[in-house]
Amino acid sequence: MIKERQFYQYLVAMMIPLVIQEIINFCVQMLDTVMVGSLGDAAVSAVTLAGQPYFIFNVFAFGLTSAGAVMISQYWGQKNIEKIKHIMSVMLWSVIVVSVLYMGACWLFPRQIIHLFASDEKLVELGVSYLQVVVVSYLLNGLSMWYFSSLSAKENVKISAAVYTGSFFVNLICNYLLIYGNFGFPKLGVVGAAIGTIVARAFQLVCASIYARYHEKDIRFGLRDIFDFDKTMIPTYFHLSLPVIGDDLIWSLAVSTQLAIIGRMSSDYVAAASIASVAQQFVMILVYSMAKSATITTGKAVGQGNYERVKQIGRTFLVLSAFVGILACGVVLFIRTPVLSLYPNVTVETKNLAYQFMTVIAGIMLFTGIENTAIVGILRGAGDMHYAFRIDAGCMWFIGLPMGLFAAFVWKLPVTYVYFFLRFDIIFKIILCIRRILKGEYIKDFTRDPAS
Repeated sequence: MIKERQFYQYLVAMMIPLVIQEIINFCVQMLDTVMVGSLGDAAVSAVTLAGQPYFIFNVFAFGLTSAGAVMISQYWGQKNIEKIKHIMSVMLWSVIVVSVLYMGACWLFPRQIIHLFASDEKLVELGVSYLQVVVVSYLLNGLSMWYFSSLSAKENVKISAAVYTGSFFVNLICNYLLIYGNFGFPKLGVVGAAIGTIVARAFQLVCASIYARYHEKDIRFGLRDIFDFDKTMIPTYFHLSLPVIGDDLIWSLAVSTQLAIIGRMSSDYVAAASIASVAQQFVMILVYSMAKSATITTGKAVGQGNYERVKQIGRTFLVLSAFVGILACGVVLFIRTPVLSLYPNVTVETKNLAYQFMTVIAGIMLFTGIENTAIVGILRGAGDMHYAFRIDAGCMWFIGLPMGLFAAFVWKLPVTYVYFFLRFDIIFKIILCIRRILKGEYIKDFTRDPAS
């Protein structure tokens, strides 16, 4: 492990704004669900179900931007600004194309999409009304992710934390005015929550544009750079991005399939699972922050050509992520009752089931820290996207989901056991990741060897 105090001081300085950003992301994601909670179980379930297409898009956009961010971090290790601009241009056009296509599909087929996750017509109607409005925010969010991921890759993580903090309060105010109809505004319910999300995403994009134009000093990416990129970099970008996109897309589809399995068992389970996910998303703040720190630190070291240091960084993050997993487990157990208190109007049965779900999540968190940091942080940061894809997608679709299906519809186990078996694949992921990292076979320096 790394023993120098400077490394840990650097890590803490990077993680603090990342944690703040993840806290705000978490608050924004749960804001609609919590604030429509006063409208009853149906509204909570509908917003959760209608949020699944956005969840899939968000992870898809993350796949596009994170692959580019790895490339930027390696070139940042060499201080090659021209290459960074070319990568940002390719990333931008990729995000725009995907966002527009995805928005069109959700706009044209909202009912068919919601029907994939629920059969209850009341939930479908509410979900469609939310989805048809919130779909406008997809492109706005994709563009914000593109810019702030690029900044984070070159170790500038403070501005995104500040902007996301502001967007949270914008979303909160809009929801307060439009969900409940306060201060003379119309009472729009779930549609008001969707409008609040759009306004918040627009605020993020405006702030990003202002910062890029007047304050960013290192890259200075401007309008003329949008159409100026090195075509020879496109094959390398897609060679790296396709496994990340595939991994994140398949992973997001698997998570949505997990919710669909639970929803098909009973519509009441969806509300309980969505409430329990609040606790999971909260503790994932530390996990995601650790993983992002690992990505940036590893990518920069690879770009500098210091491969022994990369291996040392990998081992260090494995140990640190294990402690993060233990901490996350304890936090989930501690916040179960406070989380339930956020939903005063849901039924006692739903609360009891959500409490059980959170207990299962606490156990899973013991392993999630290592899993996420290893796959998203260390392996991807070092350019080993293809192996990360095989581990993540293979274990989830060939171990976790089949066991969950058998538990639900063949063995007919209680839903909390089904919830556990759906994530049983995490054990296999950890074993394979640790083996790969300790053997040091994961370093792919494409800045010197694009074919790697």
